Amino acid sequence: MNFEMCYHPAATDWFSRMGMYYPAVGVVVLIWVFAMGACLGSFLNVCIWRIPRGESLSKAASHCTVCGTPIHWYDNLPVLSFLILRGRCRSCRTPYSASYFIVELLCGVLFTLMVVKTGLLQQTPEIIPAHAAMIFFAVGCAIIDWKHQIVPDKLTFSMIACGILSALLLPGAWGMESRVDSLFFVAASGAVPAAFVALLALASKVCKCGRIMGWGDVKFILGAGMLIGFPGIMFSLCAGSMIGFITGTVMKRKHIAFCPFLAISCVIWVFAGNYFLEWYKQLCLWMIK
Repeated sequence: MNFEMCYHPAATDWFSRMGMYYPAVGVVVLIWVFAMGACLGSFLNVCIWRIPRGESLSKAASHCTVCGTPIHWYDNLPVLSFLILRGRCRSCRTPYSASYFIVELLCGVLFTLMVVKTGLLQQTPEIIPAHAAMIFFAVGCAIIDWKHQIVPDKLTFSMIACGILSALLLPGAWGMESRVDSLFFVAASGAVPAAFVALLALASKVCKCGRIMGWGDVKFILGAGMLIGFPGIMFSLCAGSMIGFITGTVMKRKHIAFCPFLAISCVIWVFAGNYFLEWYKQLCLWMIK
């Protein structure tokens, strides 16, 4: 089983075949990708607000959290509505948090850059859904954990479901033809590091040496490993721990949410994983010599 298949060039340059190097075609497609990412960012804002408060994601329509006025569709356009209304409710004129705009814009930009990166590096387009899901859940879990110190099951279980679906529907994302092999690889990529971290969390609890990670972090690691593969999640664990340690030291905090730093590292891997793999290969060759 080759853990690097998703970083090998695709059999054909799908980016060129789609005509993406023609400005007119490229701009239209990328605008559509940005809009799709911004729409998912808009839904993510709903998740970020409602999930920690135990509210339903589907029963209640979008509404102002101050006056309760339902938000019409033309006032709910990602990115654009915030700019047109200058970040205020049309009814009561109460300012909205800038985080709504930032999340929508961030998701739109990250989705667009991810598609461009995948095309320019000639990576298989089948990896795009898994990486898009990784970006979506990374942003959502990071913000919720930072604000509320929880990693919600609704998001982590959805991550795991997306990992399973990507393995079954798009085995080529991992360079495989067999759905069984792809599912085994994806499951192992998430389960092995998650089991290791779970044992570490249990050991810290038994030894009473302080809480290292919560079970929400373990489930996030399981889902992330299924979306970015074994090398990706191992890199993210190392990089996330390092970034979290440095941040905690600078902020002079003994306890700090780990998921945001893990999520940032997962997104870094999505964009630069192939470079880290190449660097690691060169390092191994140098050490052998």
